[in-house]
Amino acid sequence: MRAFLLVGLLLAPAAGAQAPGKWPPDSLVNTQVIPHGTSMTQVVGTMRNFSFDLDVRCTYCHVGEDDTPLAQVDFASDEKRNKLVARQMMLMVQEVNRRLDTIPQPGTPEVAVTCATCHRGVVRPVPLATIISETAIAAGSDSAIRTYHALREEYHGRDAYDFGEISLNTAAFRAARAGKIEEALALLQVNEEQFPGSTALHISRGNIYLMRGDTTAAAESFREALRRDSTHGEARGRLRAIGREP
Repeated sequence: MRAFLLVGLLLAPAAGAQAPGKWPPDSLVNTQVIPHGTSMTQVVGTMRNFSFDLDVRCTYCHVGEDDTPLAQVDFASDEKRNKLVARQMMLMVQEVNRRLDTIPQPGTPEVAVTCATCHRGVVRPVPLATIISETAIAAGSDSAIRTYHALREEYHGRDAYDFGEISLNTAAFRAARAGKIEEALALLQVNEEQFPGSTALHISRGNIYLMRGDTTAAAESFREALRRDSTHGEARGRLRAIGREP
């Protein structure tokens, strides 16, 4: 059974802290975000949601081994940074939802933010383009491509990452802007394998060639975009700007 992420939960009676050894605990102390009088059933349900939203186990925030029985996990300890961060994230979510309540929403369903709103089943809630561009810039295209394929294998079809065309196009552009032109072009090659009929990819490739100063290759990319979409305004504009009228 999946262990639950119990953020801010201290296993102790009201009179003071006790060593781990009882599950569920008799009461809560040191609950800095969750109201102290919250029922154990509600607390465990809330923390179960946290666990699923980040795809982690209790010991991501609490002291203990992954396979440790819950009764032996030291929920009282504030030793791990992740627990302290989680408290701040809980406060942030509460504040966001308070502000959402002040926004007029006539005729629309109410909106509420949860951990899943950003995390979507991963610990670090950043777009795929950010992960791939950071990897390409820091470690090169081979590492970035391996990372992309690994994430696609694990997460494709889930909410965690957008594996649509725009992600690798964006990652390539960011890498090129950081001076990693060859890495950027390698990322576009991978994207072309996924989306062989794309027009936008050739626009991205043309713009990256322009960053390299290769107007001949850029012009060919923009012309290819026009062959796929004769109405594409950016492709026509780029060709005019470099003196290669379509």
